[in-house]
Amino acid sequence: MSMWRALFDNVYVEKRTLEDAETKRILERAGCTDPIVIEHYKDVFDRKDSEGNSERSLILAHNPGKHLYEGAPVCQSFGNEHFYYSPGVMNCIYDCEYCFLKGMYPGRDICIFTDIGETFKVLDELEKEHPVYVCASYNTDLNALENLTGYVEKWCERALTHPDFSVELRTKCSRTDIYSKLPVSDRAVFAFTLSPDEIIRRFEKGTPDLEGRIRAVEEAMKAGFPVRICFDPMIYVRNWREHYRGMMETLTSRIDLHMVRDISIGTFRISDQYLKNMRKKMPDSEIAQYPYISDRGYYQYPEVVRLAMEDYMKELISDKCSGARTFDWR
Repeated sequence: MSMWRALFDNVYVEKRTLEDAETKRILERAGCTDPIVIEHYKDVFDRKDSEGNSERSLILAHNPGKHLYEGAPVCQSFGNEHFYYSPGVMNCIYDCEYCFLKGMYPGRDICIFTDIGETFKVLDELEKEHPVYVCASYNTDLNALENLTGYVEKWCERALTHPDFSVELRTKCSRTDIYSKLPVSDRAVFAFTLSPDEIIRRFEKGTPDLEGRIRAVEEAMKAGFPVRICFDPMIYVRNWREHYRGMMETLTSRIDLHMVRDISIGTFRISDQYLKNMRKKMPDSEIAQYPYISDRGYYQYPEVVRLAMEDYMKELISDKCSGARTFDWR
């Protein structure tokens, strides 16, 4: 079975994108010889009937808007003054119940912008002004799509050859085979989101278990890449201390936290509009319907819950690695 038939119900390509080298390469990788030609990606991606539809299509298109956006207030910049994110791929093959993409996009379709070269041109101009830090997996999980796009390799190549550029590739993917094949640079950071297996089982549908993610961490470190561990978002559940303590024990039995670049800590938070959209789409969702507190346009746990969880995680980290470099989203 071809890759696209295993992952997608249909493949659409914008007419103006058909002759792009990237488009042809992705279609070949997907094993798709007969895509459906459309005028604009939004004709499919923004369909009103996408909500509640279990189908997922792949769309190849040109980015008609901005290739880089300044980082959002609820995202961590890790000390980088000039922080951007790239919308090069929209939507994710994973189905995490808490993901802001559920409030941002109407359905499950994945749109890949094949004009990544234009993104790099924008970066060329920005780098003339100041160093640039880009989160390339903000709207997707590029590692999970690497067999299809090859974009992880492209971002790593750019980090290797551009001294004023660094990239973060955030992932939950358990793939271990890619790291030894990628160009290694201390400016290409792989950031692994880790959760207790109880959280993964209940709220991170389709993602690898904790063991699989830890194996991927090991391989990325073995290849020489800087690794960021992300306990973010932390999710409040019954017995959350027990679950997060168990996760930490599992992790530190395999990974020396002194060897990771840094650690990100943050409880669940989301923009008010995205949460409103999620509540309409998921009336029975434990996460979407939680009674969060609104603060300056963002919903988050009540302060007593938020501080208890984040402080507890800091204690767990300190017990295992007192000198760990940690970042709190606040």
